[in-house]
Amino acid sequence: MESERQLVAWEEYARVFGPVFTLRAEGEPPRVYVSDPGAVRALFIGDRTSWDARGTLYFRPVIGAQALPYLTGEEHRAVRLLLAPPLHGVPLRALGPAVDEIVDGAMARLRGRARPVIRLAHEITLRLIVRVCFGPLSEARREECAGLLIDVMDLMYEPATAPDADRGQLLGRMAPLLARLQRIVTEETASARAVPDPSRTDLLFQLATAEPAPPDEQIRGHIMTLLIAGHDTTASALAWALYQLELHPRIRRRLVRAIDSLGAAPVHADIARLPYLGAVCAETLRHGSVVPAGLARVVPEDFDWDGHHIPAGTELVPAIHLVHHRPDLYPAPERFDPGRFLCHKPSGSRYLPFGTGTRRCPGAELADFELRIALARLLRTPGLRLLGADRGLRRVKNGPTMTIPASLRITVDSSPPPTVAEEGESA
Repeated sequence: MESERQLVAWEEYARVFGPVFTLRAEGEPPRVYVSDPGAVRALFIGDRTSWDARGTLYFRPVIGAQALPYLTGEEHRAVRLLLAPPLHGVPLRALGPAVDEIVDGAMARLRGRARPVIRLAHEITLRLIVRVCFGPLSEARREECAGLLIDVMDLMYEPATAPDADRGQLLGRMAPLLARLQRIVTEETASARAVPDPSRTDLLFQLATAEPAPPDEQIRGHIMTLLIAGHDTTASALAWALYQLELHPRIRRRLVRAIDSLGAAPVHADIARLPYLGAVCAETLRHGSVVPAGLARVVPEDFDWDGHHIPAGTELVPAIHLVHHRPDLYPAPERFDPGRFLCHKPSGSRYLPFGTGTRRCPGAELADFELRIALARLLRTPGLRLLGADRGLRRVKNGPTMTIPASLRITVDSSPPPTVAEEGESA
């Protein structure tokens, strides 16, 4: 679990010891942090992709031991193939209107009051992930799922806002909420099998009707993984984007002009393809790497690599934050500069916000699409303002993710002033 202070320490270790260094803690296997692109390619994308990964233990009590992060080998590969269809291509693009509806509803409830940006971002992303997972739920059940998830996430984030909170006690309070969510998954799985509908593209239907279908416990684990982890990181990225645009009004104005150039009712595919929107989102994911370290790979036997002897049991970690803050790859890495992504697309060993290799997030395309469409919709909301945005704001840790503190708030003015045309500026 990384704090801003620990990330600064990593940067210092990399300066002193180079882009491959080892950290040791009593009772734990050594962890080798890797931030050299060539090493990332060789160790995480190359011939050793079959090495077992150590999924973060933070989510294990919530999503279960049979969830994707804890599977290995052929079982892991087969499940990734199952998850691919509802998270890519046409099913994904059809979600554009749902994103608009969800954002507009959140903005309507926000008007005239303020709430933490991260809570608003979570509401938006979790409501969408419920649709991705379950498809055609009744409105009542959809709202029940969203409400349960909001309560679960509030408890998961309590340690970030109350450092003395007892995790065991929090898990105890979470247990009945998780049990209800799991019952809903079980009931909807049975319903999908009883009344198969080939037009459905949601994740639960794909899993429930697969041949052979995964065990019900695994289906629950996969759905819970996407419900919890599948919206958490996107929410943190959305909140970071809003914060950076508040700090950089010229960039925000340029982005709004690009979005407005598509007209009053733009096609979602056209929004997602806007070069400057894509650059802003890419820079958001680089500048404020939501997950600073990728999933660790466990070395099965001693081996030597590039002058390093790495004993069995060592955990190799792709140091995402360090890769994204290498001055040789990204000059002035602390500067928020979307322009660096306008002219070229870096390789997967130089830009890895969703992880890398066989452990790359299977929902990466969904997260990127959702971030673009939700951000564009939010920026077109008249009277949208952030409260408490200053350059001294420090992110807080929550499990494997870094997120905006609750002190950064967002509001929509009850009676927004008329829009005044801005003179052209560039960022």
